Amino acid sequence: MPKECQHKLWNSIRQGNEKAFRQLFDEYWENLFSYACKITRNHSSAQDIVQGLFIHLWEKHSALPEVNAVFPYLLSALKNRLLNALRDENLYQRHVDLFQETNKENNHSIVEHLQFKETEQQLLHSINQLPGKMKDVFYLNRIENLSVAEIALLQGTSPQTIRNQLNTALQRIKSLWIVEILIVLWLL
Repeated sequence: MPKECQHKLWNSIRQGNEKAFRQLFDEYWENLFSYACKITRNHSSAQDIVQGLFIHLWEKHSALPEVNAVFPYLLSALKNRLLNALRDENLYQRHVDLFQETNKENNHSIVEHLQFKETEQQLLHSINQLPGKMKDVFYLNRIENLSVAEIALLQGTSPQTIRNQLNTALQRIKSLWIVEILIVLWLL
């Protein structure tokens, strides 16, 4: 299309002439689409981007600048849209990757937290099965972090009695846990 005809066509579009816009579309669609396909390597994306360009041109026809060479202007506008689309796709992919990574970490930490809570409940259940004084001694030592001497002073007994009760409590808890582990292994 001669330069003078391009200029008239462009000015007609700027004034809202639908017929002129259709002519512009028919004249340049194929070349712009081919260029977009080379860049995106995806016919669907290329089609969407070129269509978006033409939609934008029509919606903003009254604000379009005056140009002498239409195809270079369209090609420049298309390049900008392609760059934006590639940037957005890259950004989108980075967000998807980050989401998947975070999701894996969160799922892993949730599972760990649930396993910890279940183990904690099982341990408390085992401690509650100990006889009264032994349970108190074990609780004061392992949960409240009191020393053997402090517990002996509180209980009014000798430190050796407290050590014996702690030792017996640990053996009983271990045996309860071994039984539970064996049951779980047997069920598997």
